[in-house]
Amino acid sequence: MPIVNTNTTISIDTVYQRVLALANKEQRGYITPQEFNLHANQAKHDIFEQYYYDLAKYVNLTKKADSAETTSQNTTVEPDFSSMVNLIREKLTIYEGTPVALVNSAGNLSLPALSNSIYRTGRYVYNAGAEHIPLIKTDWQMRPLIKEKWDAISGSNWHNNHIHPARYYYHENSDGSISVYKEDAATTPITAGVSVEVIAAPPTPVNWGYVVVNEKALYNATTSAHFNMHISEETNLVVKILELAGITINKPGLVQIASNEEAQNTNEKQ
Repeated sequence: MPIVNTNTTISIDTVYQRVLALANKEQRGYITPQEFNLHANQAKHDIFEQYYYDLAKYVNLTKKADSAETTSQNTTVEPDFSSMVNLIREKLTIYEGTPVALVNSAGNLSLPALSNSIYRTGRYVYNAGAEHIPLIKTDWQMRPLIKEKWDAISGSNWHNNHIHPARYYYHENSDGSISVYKEDAATTPITAGVSVEVIAAPPTPVNWGYVVVNEKALYNATTSAHFNMHISEETNLVVKILELAGITINKPGLVQIASNEEAQNTNEKQ
């Protein structure tokens, strides 16, 4: 489990002032509070939804499953702070809810009827006291290869501090249920203590509140709502809002500036 940064609030006023400063620097016009609030909520939504696509992409980039490759090549987790998989998971933990327990039926586990308040489901985990151990998806016949890969990971001093020594596997059944096993339990299925991680809700709506004084909008902290996002997203928010604002006020130059910034940020992630 990555270390979670508890500073998860980005000031709505800081983002707005940065957007205005960049727009004015390029003489691209004024972005009203109403326009900013509209674009800020859309940018927040776009960034949040992109997490899932990026997570899948980076997991696939770091994962190798060719049984002919060596143990070191089959390692699937990067043991450093530059791991994009770890970073994206850290960003998503802000929105995690309480894991939902799976229901046992004849040795197979299934999801119960989920609350409408749950936004997305994630990984299956085994509850070992206060720890939630991610299950490894595999066919039973593939366990020797998965064990080799897991041993390679657990041989790292860094990972010994971040993963549980026990190994739990699952495979999907034709009816949509799953069967779960522990490494040392032969073919006896686990029928309790398995949950699914959930994203409880997406980021909450934001608002740059203001009062009008002498025909000028002044920031009102009382009626404002900040971004509940990882603090590293501040620049991404500024860029996204500039891009959306450039389209709204028909300023192609502003869109180009934002697009260039976004392309640079994307290249830095490669």
